[in-house]
Formats: sequence, structure tokens, C-alpha cells
Amino acid sequence: MITTQILDGHKTVTNIDGRFDIATDQPLPQGEDTAPSPFDFFLMAIAACTAYFVQRYCRKWNLPHAGISVDLEPVFSPQHTLTDVKIKIRLPTGFPAEHHAGVMRNAAACPVKKALESPPAIAVELVAA
Repeated sequence: MITTQILDGHKTVTNIDGRFDIATDQPLPQGEDTAPSPFDFFLMAIAACTAYFVQRYCRKWNLPHAGISVDLEPVFSPQHTLTDVKIKIRLPTGFPAEHHAGVMRNAAACPVKKALESPPAIAVELVAA
């Protein structure tokens, strides 16, 4: 279960399954910019998941994964609505070309990306104490 507590100002702390606490804040001028925003974590999840699946491919084929990075660039409309997400997988010089397609296939297997491609229904319910 994921539970978020509302703190002072625009800050929150989210607990994941009783194991991890993650602080968030809003950027200036809405918040104090003391922690990543929830939207930063949303975008980070896409990049981190993609990187994991690239790394998994490399481990399967006993390929070095040092020097591989994943860059994510969000694209926003003039109304500041997310319209596109551009992901670049940077492979080091000398990475075997015959594995490029496999890296791309594995990167595309990221379940976070797949959840956005077929978004789930989200139900919000008010529960009075």
C-alpha cells in the first residue's frame, strides 16, 4: 500500500509498503523546491524502468553495462500538459551493434511505459474519518 501524508506548505511524505519514505515538494514559486515534485518522480519512474530493462538485457547476454545511460526529455504543450516523452539510450563506444535491436526491445518492455500506453482507470474515493 502507498500512503501519502500532507505536511506543511506543499510538502508530502509518501510511504511505500512500510519500507520506504519519499519526500516531495513543489518547485518555486508554488513550493520551496526542497525535494523532487511528484511529477519528477513520475518521469523518473519511466527513465529508471527503461534503464533497468536495458541493464537486464546486458546481464542476460553478458554485455558490459558501464557507461550506458538513459536520458528522458518531457515535452509540454503551451498549457503545460505533457504531450510527449522522448527517451534516448546512450550506449558507450564499442557496444556491439548486433545487440542494438535487443536493447531497444528490452527497453520497450518497461511496465511503467506500457502502463502509460494502455492507461488504467483511476478511481478517487473520499473516506471520512
